[in-house]
Amino acid sequence: QQMEKAMEQLSSGKRINSAADDAAGLAISTRMESQIKGLEQAMRNAADGQSLIDTTEGAHTEITNILQRMRELAIQAVNDTNVTADRANLNAEVNQLTAEIDRIAGQTTWNGVAVLDGTFTSKSFQIGAEAGQTVSLDIDSVSTTQLGSYKTTLATEANNVTLASAIKGDTLAVTGHLGSANATYAAGASAKDIAAAINADTSSTGVSATATAMAKIDTLTAAEAVSFTLNGTAVASSTPASTNDLRNIRDAINAVASSTGVTATVGSTNAELVLTAIDGRDIAFTSVSTATAGTDFSITALRADGAEVGSAVVIDDSSDSAVDAVTVTGYVELSSMKDFSFAGTAADYADADANLSAISALNISTSAGAQSAITAIDGALEKISQARSDLGAVSNRLDHTISNLGNIQINIEASQSRIQDADFAKATGELTKSQIMSQAATAMLAQANASKQGVLSLLQG
Repeated sequence: QQMEKAMEQLSSGKRINSAADDAAGLAISTRMESQIKGLEQAMRNAADGQSLIDTTEGAHTEITNILQRMRELAIQAVNDTNVTADRANLNAEVNQLTAEIDRIAGQTTWNGVAVLDGTFTSKSFQIGAEAGQTVSLDIDSVSTTQLGSYKTTLATEANNVTLASAIKGDTLAVTGHLGSANATYAAGASAKDIAAAINADTSSTGVSATATAMAKIDTLTAAEAVSFTLNGTAVASSTPASTNDLRNIRDAINAVASSTGVTATVGSTNAELVLTAIDGRDIAFTSVSTATAGTDFSITALRADGAEVGSAVVIDDSSDSAVDAVTVTGYVELSSMKDFSFAGTAADYADADANLSAISALNISTSAGAQSAITAIDGALEKISQARSDLGAVSNRLDHTISNLGNIQINIEASQSRIQDADFAKATGELTKSQIMSQAATAMLAQANASKQGVLSLLQG
C-alpha cells in the first residue's frame, strides 16, 4: 500500500489524489483552483475593457480633430473680409463635418456593441474572481445634438442705456456640474465685474462667463463735428460729409480705443456705428458737445445678434430735452459643457436655466452665427476632453488591476502547490523504502521456505 501510494503521487504529481488522502486539503485546494481560474479570466476581462476604451478614445480623438477644424472655419467666417458666398462655402464644410461626427457616434462599435451613441451606460467590467468585483463605466453620446455649450444670458438690469450704471448689486447662486458657489457683485458694477465674480468660482462650478457691451449710434441730426468723453477719454471727430456718414466719428473713437476699451465699426450702413467693449466694461458718454446747439444723435444698447435692447436715448449738449451723459451697460453670458442653473436675490432679478447650443444647429453663414458657433464648439471640445480624461483614468486603473490580479494569482498558485502537489523527494524515498522492504520480505520468505524444504529432504532420506 505504501508503495502504491508513493507511485500514485509520483505518477500524478499530486499529494492529494482522492478525498481519502486529505479531505480538508482537497476542499481548500478546490476553492483555490476556482479562484485561480477566476483571476485568469478577470485579467482577460480587464484587458478586453482596455481594448474597448482604446477604441472609444480613438474615436474621441478624431471627433476632437473635426471640432478643431470646425472652430477654425467659424473663426474664419467671423471675419468681415468674407462675402456671403464665402460664408456659405465655409458653412457647407461645417455641415459635412457635423454629419461625420454623427456617423462616428452611430457606427463606432466594439465587438458589436455601440459605444458612442449614448447606450453604453451603467456598464461594468468583471475584474475579480468573486461576484460583485467590478468597475463601472459610462460613455456619453457624442452625437451633434448632445455636443455643444449650455448657455444663458444673465437677466439683470444690465444691457441698457441709462444715466448711470443700472446694476444694483446681487449675489448669484451658480450651480454647475462641479458644484455650487455664490458670486457677489456690488451696485454700480459693470458686466465685466459680474463676469469676473462668476469666473472666480469656475473651478468649483464648471460655469464660466463672458461679458460684452454693445451700443449703436445713429440718427445724427446735422453734419457737424462731435466731441465727447468716452470712458474718461476725450474724443473729437472731424466734420462728417453728411448725416448718413459717421465714419469720421468711428475713426475718432478707434484712435483712442487702447484707452477706452471701446472699438467702433460701421453698421448696416455708414449712417450707423456699432460700438463694442469686448470685455464687458460700461460704455460711458459724458460731456457731449456739438457745433450747433440742438444737434444730437441716438444711442441704443445692442445684443450680440444685433437686436436692440430698450429704447434709444437722444444725446447732445443738453441744449434741449436730450442729455449729454449716458452709460450703456453690457450683458453677461454664462456657459458650461453641461447643464447648469443660477438664482439671484435681487427683487427685479429673473432666474433662468441654461439651454444647449448644440453643434447640430451650427450655422456660420453669418458673422453672428459664427461667433455663437465658436462658443458652442468650445463647449463640445471641453466635453470630449473630459470624456477622454475619464476614459484614460479608467484605462490606467485597469493597468494596476491586471498587475494586482497577476500578483494574487501567483501567490495563490504557490499556496495551492504547497497543499496539493507531491513532494517528489519524499515520495521517491517512500517508494524506495517500500520497494526495499518488499524485496527484503520476499527474500526472507524465500529463505524460510527453503529451510522447510531442507527438513523435508532429511525426513525423506
